[in-house]
Amino acid sequence: MNSKQLRPPNIAASRAKESRGAALILALLLTALGAAVAAQLIQPLAGWLAREYRARDLNAAYTLADAAATWSLTVLAGDARTSTIDHKGELWAIALPRTQIEGGSIQGQITDLQSKFNLNHIAPNGLRNDVALAVARNIFTRAGVPANLADRLADALDADELAIAGGSESLAYGARMPNRKIEHLGELVSLGGFTKAHIDQLAPWVDALPDAGGININTASADLLRAALPGISDAQWAKMLAIREVKPFANVAEASLALGSAIPDTVFSVNTQFFEMNALISFDLVNHSIAIRAMRKPGLPVQIYHRNLRNA
Repeated sequence: MNSKQLRPPNIAASRAKESRGAALILALLLTALGAAVAAQLIQPLAGWLAREYRARDLNAAYTLADAAATWSLTVLAGDARTSTIDHKGELWAIALPRTQIEGGSIQGQITDLQSKFNLNHIAPNGLRNDVALAVARNIFTRAGVPANLADRLADALDADELAIAGGSESLAYGARMPNRKIEHLGELVSLGGFTKAHIDQLAPWVDALPDAGGININTASADLLRAALPGISDAQWAKMLAIREVKPFANVAEASLALGSAIPDTVFSVNTQFFEMNALISFDLVNHSIAIRAMRKPGLPVQIYHRNLRNA
C-alpha cells in the first residue's frame, strides 16, 4: 500500500470541532436572543419608571398645590386682621419668588379680582344698578364692544322680565333671559349678541364674581379707571394716580377729592373680597399650574370657591 495513501479521518477530532462550532453558534444565538428579550423588557421597564416618576411628581404637585392654597389663605387672613383697605403695597401683592424644592420649583402670585369691573355688579341680588350699568357701557365702548350689549347683559342679570328698551325680554331678544348672575365670562356667548372676540376684548377689564363688589380704586389699572369714568382730563388722572402711588386711598371720597371729580361709591371701593392665587409647580417630568379663587368676607374665614389644577 502506498505510504501516501490517505489515512482514515480522525472522527473524534472532527466531532469535537463540530461540537465547539455548535456551542459557539448556540452561544451567539443565546446572546442574540438575550439581547432581543432584554430590549423587549427594557422598553416596558423604562415606561414603567417614567410612569412611576410622573406619578411621584404628580403627587408632589398636588401636595404643593395644597400648600400654595394654604399659603394664600394664610396671607389673606392675616391681611384682613391688620388692614381695612387693600392696595398693591400689602403683603398679599408680593409675588412668591421661584423657590427650589427637591426635584423642582414653585412660584406664585395673589391678585385682586376686584381690580377689574365685576359684571354681576350690574344687578346685585337681581336688582339693576343703573350707575354700574352706565360704567359697564363706558367700559364696553372703550373695549370696542357695542354698548347695547351691556343692556342685554343687564336684562340677563336682573330678576324681572322687562327689557331696558321696553316691553318683555322675550320679545326684545327672541328668547327668555336667564335672569341670574353669570359664573364666568364664557357665559356671555349664550346670551346672544356676544362673540368670542367680544369676550377677548373685555377680558382685560372685566370679570364675573360670585357676589356684587365694586372696583377697587387702589388696585385698578389706570386704563380701566379712564375707561370707566370718561370725560375726566389726563391732568386730573395723573394727579390722582400720583397721589395713589404715595398713599392708597382710605375711602372713595378721598379718591374723589384727589381726582377733583365725583367717583360713584356704589361702583367703586377701597377694599376687596375676591382674590385669585396663581402658582406654577415644576418637576422633571410634570409642570402644573394652579389657579385658586378665594372669597374673603368681613368676620368670616377666607374660603376657596374655585380651584383648577392642570398641566402647564
